[in-house]
Amino acid sequence: MTAVAMTSVAEPTITRSSWRAVVALGWREGRRMVLSPVFGLVLALFLLMGGVESVAEAKLSLPSARTLYDVITFFTALYLGLLVYISAHLVTSSARRTSADPQLAASALSARQRRVGLCLGVLLGPGLLALVLMTLAAVLGNSLITTGFDGFDEDRPLSLLLLFQLGLMLVGGGLFAVMWATWLRFPGSLPLGFVVLVFGTGVLLAPDRSPVNTWPWFAPYISAPQWFDDGWTQLGSHGWHAVYLVGLCALAFCATMLRDREHRTKWLGISAGIFLATVVAGALQVS
Repeated sequence: MTAVAMTSVAEPTITRSSWRAVVALGWREGRRMVLSPVFGLVLALFLLMGGVESVAEAKLSLPSARTLYDVITFFTALYLGLLVYISAHLVTSSARRTSADPQLAASALSARQRRVGLCLGVLLGPGLLALVLMTLAAVLGNSLITTGFDGFDEDRPLSLLLLFQLGLMLVGGGLFAVMWATWLRFPGSLPLGFVVLVFGTGVLLAPDRSPVNTWPWFAPYISAPQWFDDGWTQLGSHGWHAVYLVGLCALAFCATMLRDREHRTKWLGISAGIFLATVVAGALQVS
């Protein structure tokens, strides 16, 4: 009789080389998110609209520091987070859409490591883009203050804390997309997530939803007086709101990691701790 030894397949050990592969994957996926045609098409549209407006007003000159500052902050606050969501979702779902899942399953990286690489790509792609844009906005805002703050009336450039929150919008949109595409693997998940983001934020930002006007502070988007009513924005703490946004980003990452059954118990414990911390930050921001 031939004896057959049955051995269990152990999970690949996380080594330094595997982490380098994960970082390399994150850098590649981050570039794909930033270089997505979504950004190119929207940017081309804005440049075209700006050119048509300049020709109509006979103002064929280089944009001023004030104009650049307004474009960066306005575009980031209203559109860029949603564009990051779309591009990150397309990158995350590309394997499913191209039927490349079997090839990826045979690669050296496990499914869990590939998900970590995607989340890391959000930081190395949209996160670095946010850092560049917010740094440029801070420099422009400081130069406007130095030169007399011409043309802003009673408004002032956003503080570093508010610019940090704007940057978190890009990271949060990307991590939400990775989480959403990881769990909802059907063709309509991208527009469904877009609707959830837009209408969910719109409902929270309606001040009349709450008698004490505190619901808007729980929206994942920036709450700056430049775009919303000054009354309720002074009720809470922008510092704790930033911590709250960081907590939402961390929860999106944890939800992505919960897709794997092997370490689900560990990630449930981590998620519970981060959820409680986010709830505390959410309570403190409106106190």
